[in-house]
Amino acid sequence: MIDRLAKYNRFKAQMKSGDCLLWQSRSIIGWLIRKFTSAKVNHAGLVIRPPEYGHFKDRRFTVEALEQGIQLRLLSERLREFKGRVWWYPLRDEYEECRDKIAEWALEQEGTPYDYHSLFANIAGRVSADTKRFFCSEFCFMGWKEAGIPVFRCIKQAPRPGDIPKFRIFKTPILIF
Repeated sequence: MIDRLAKYNRFKAQMKSGDCLLWQSRSIIGWLIRKFTSAKVNHAGLVIRPPEYGHFKDRRFTVEALEQGIQLRLLSERLREFKGRVWWYPLRDEYEECRDKIAEWALEQEGTPYDYHSLFANIAGRVSADTKRFFCSEFCFMGWKEAGIPVFRCIKQAPRPGDIPKFRIFKTPILIF
């Protein structure tokens, strides 16, 4: 049997809070998002790595804006059920001190509703980022912004998932799934 998580398992020890995950699903909605945004990805999430002790020291989580709102999920479980591809975008070393702030902010948002209105408005044009509701890439963007990473130099409005690779805050991306 092929280990579907082999690539992820090779890199998970290097994954840290605040890193980005960009997802390319095989779903109809994923295809539509990619078609309307001319991008290879249709979803974004953040990596959360608990402190280096206890039961969670070797675990990686993802916090994402999903249909039910902002959710924290075990990354390996999320990958097991996923149909598509996932790239890991590690933050550059100069943002190391921002990681705890990103994780703290992201976890405080858990349960915030999904921003369906902005998701659909994004088809017609760009929308402003706001913190009352989130769609996936808006959530990641606001987490980096709140931690002091200069993402507003890249874009003034809420980014689409395909905009994230243009930010100059990452090391080379790695296909993990």
